[in-house]
Amino acid sequence: MKRKKTKTAEQTPLSQKGVYLLFVHVKAKLSLRIGALGVIDFEPGVYLYVGSAMGGFNKRIPRYLRPILRKRWHIDYLLEAAEVVAVLLIPSSVPIESEITSKLMKLKFLKPYAKGFGASDTADETHLFKIRWDLLSKNPQTAE
Repeated sequence: MKRKKTKTAEQTPLSQKGVYLLFVHVKAKLSLRIGALGVIDFEPGVYLYVGSAMGGFNKRIPRYLRPILRKRWHIDYLLEAAEVVAVLLIPSSVPIESEITSKLMKLKFLKPYAKGFGASDTADETHLFKIRWDLLSKNPQTAE
């Protein structure tokens, strides 16, 4: 008796769910209206955004790598004028967005930026950080 070949869905990083980090490059000084947060000023540099994709990375990440057609989240407003330069996926079957944000808050080379940005559904201060390149050559825990 012949066995039927069954296709198994190959797990790819994008087929998983979890938390993602977007590295966003702002080329020039910007003043942007970010939904209900109001106008926020952005200095040139690279920002780190913490987001949750519990519905799957494949539903969220491609959105940020092409022009935003409909603004839904705070990050959408920023990405109209800035560019994603890198993405880091952190697969997890449970929500860990606040846990990751809390750990990032402790790193001296990351400056919390724009109170409430991306964090309206959590108790976190923000989910946006500005990378302090001047501190990266130092100890990231103490910035010494």
